Amino acid sequence: MDKDKSYTIEYARWDNVVITAQLIIASLVCVIEILNNTLLYVTRSQGYGPDTIVQKLLRYLILTTVFNFGMLILSKIIEKKVVDDILKRYLLMFFTTLICTDVAFSHYQFAVTLAIFVIPVVISILYEDGKLTIFTTIISTVGDLVAIYARAIDTEYNKDIGPEAVIALALPVSVMVFAMLITKTLRERRDAVKEAVIRAEKSNAAAEKMALSFKMLETLAGTIDAKDKYTNGHSMRVAIYATKLAEELGWDKERIEKLRYEALLHDIGKIGVPDAILNKPSKLTDMEFDLIKSHTVVGADILKNMVAVPNATEVARYHHERFDGKGYPSNVSGNAIPINARIVCIADSFDAMSSDRIYRKALKRDVIREELINGKGTQFDPELLDVFLNLLEGHKLDNVIAMVFEPVNNTEQKYVMDDIESVIRKVNEMENHKNTLYEFDKFYKYMRNIGLRYNRSIEVLSVEINKTGSETPFDIDEEISDILQIAIRKNIRAVDVYYKYSASKHMLILLDAGVDNIDIIQQRILFDFNSNILSEGYTLQFSLNESIDSKR
Repeated sequence: MDKDKSYTIEYARWDNVVITAQLIIASLVCVIEILNNTLLYVTRSQGYGPDTIVQKLLRYLILTTVFNFGMLILSKIIEKKVVDDILKRYLLMFFTTLICTDVAFSHYQFAVTLAIFVIPVVISILYEDGKLTIFTTIISTVGDLVAIYARAIDTEYNKDIGPEAVIALALPVSVMVFAMLITKTLRERRDAVKEAVIRAEKSNAAAEKMALSFKMLETLAGTIDAKDKYTNGHSMRVAIYATKLAEELGWDKERIEKLRYEALLHDIGKIGVPDAILNKPSKLTDMEFDLIKSHTVVGADILKNMVAVPNATEVARYHHERFDGKGYPSNVSGNAIPINARIVCIADSFDAMSSDRIYRKALKRDVIREELINGKGTQFDPELLDVFLNLLEGHKLDNVIAMVFEPVNNTEQKYVMDDIESVIRKVNEMENHKNTLYEFDKFYKYMRNIGLRYNRSIEVLSVEINKTGSETPFDIDEEISDILQIAIRKNIRAVDVYYKYSASKHMLILLDAGVDNIDIIQQRILFDFNSNILSEGYTLQFSLNESIDSKR
C-alpha cells in the first residue's frame, strides 16, 4: 500500500459508493413499483380499476424511473467531468437527495419513504466533511418538507400525517448529530495518523541523510589513513579507544556514537599535508612541522558546517592541546579543552605509541604505560587518563589492540616482506606480467618458495569486484576500486603486502596469517566494503591460493 493512503481520503472510491447507492435506490424503487402495480392489477385489492392502475403506472412508475435514472446518469457525468473534488461530492450528494425526494414524493408508504432521507446523511460520513453532512441534512429536510406538503394537499391521501411528519423531520437531524460525531472522530484519527506518518517520513529522511553522511565520512577518514601504511586504520582505532573510554565514563549511546565520528574525523586536516612530509623518515624542519601542526586548524575549518557531528570541529582543532596549556594550536589548558578532545587526545597518543610509525617502531606495552603516566596532568587530563589506564590494565582493550596491524618486529619478517615486494616489482616489469599473474599457480609458486626459504607460511588471497548478477568484472569504476582498497588497507596487518593489479582485481600476500585470521580479514574487508553506500550493485569474490580465470 502507498504510504500516503494511510491518511488520504479516497474521494474517487467514495464517489463510486454514492453512485452505487443511487443505482440501488433507483433499481429497488423501479422493481417495487412494478411488483406493486402488477399486484394491484391482478387482485384489485384496493378497489382500483384497470384505468386507475394504468394511470398510476404512468404517473409513478415511468416518471419516477426516468427521473431517478436521469439523476444517476447525471451523477456519472459529474464524476467524469468535474475536476474539483469538493464541488463533485456536493453535487453527488445533492443528486442523491433528489432521488430520495422523488421516492418520498411518489410513494404512498409515507412513514417508510420519509426514512429514506437518512441514507444521504449517513453516506456523507464517508467524506469526513462536517460541512457536507450539514449541507446534506439541510437539503434532505427540504426534500422531507416537499414530500410532506405533497401528501398534505393530496385529497386521495386523507390520513393524518402530523405525527409521521414530525418524526420524518426529526430523523435526519438526529442522524446528522450522530454523523457529525463520527466525522469528527474519523477526522481526528486521520489527522493523527497523517501527523505520525509525516513525522516518521521526516525522521527516516533525516536518518537516511545522516547515515549517508556518516558513510561518506568513514570513507574519507579511511582515505586519509591510507595515505601511508603506518597510519593505516589509525582513525578507526582512535575512534574505538575513545568510545571505550566514554562507555567507561557512563555516557549514553547517542553521545558515544557522536564521539565515535568525531574521533574518526580528528585527523581530517591531514588531507592538506603533502605525503612527502607525512612520510618523511628523517627529522622534519620547523616549517614542515608547522605545516603538519596546521592540520588541526585545517580540519576544524573543513568540519565547521558539519551539522550531523556538531563537536567534530572542536575535536579536530583541540586534540593536540595539552592539559598544561603547552599544546597547539591555541595553547588552551585544563577543562577549557572540550572533554571530547581530551578523550581523543589520550586515544590518539596511545595508538600512535602502540603502532609502527615511519620514524620508529611500535613501543612495548610497559613503555607505553610509563609514557602515559608521565603525561598525567601535563599532556593528559588526569581523571580521564586514570579511567583509560584502568581499561588498559583490566585487559578491556585487548580485543581492540589485537586489531592493530601486527608490527614487523624482527629482521626476518622484514626480509620476507622485501623479497615479496621484490617479486611483485619484477612481475610488473615483465612484458607478459598479466599472464604471469593470471597463471596464479606460477605466481603462488614464487610466494611459496619465499615462504620455504624462510620457513614461514605465506598465503595469497585475491579479491575481485563483480557487478551483481555477473560472474566477470568489467567496467569497474575507479571509485569502487578505491573503496575496496580502503577496506583492505584498514584490515590487513603491517606484515601483509597489498597489491592492486587492476581496478577489479586486488591481491593480498599474507604472512603467517592462519586460517582463522584469513577468515576474519575477509569478513572485515567484506563488511567495510558493503558498509559504503556506493558499493551497492557490486559483490566481492575471494580466492585463496586458487587459479584465477585468465580469460578476462
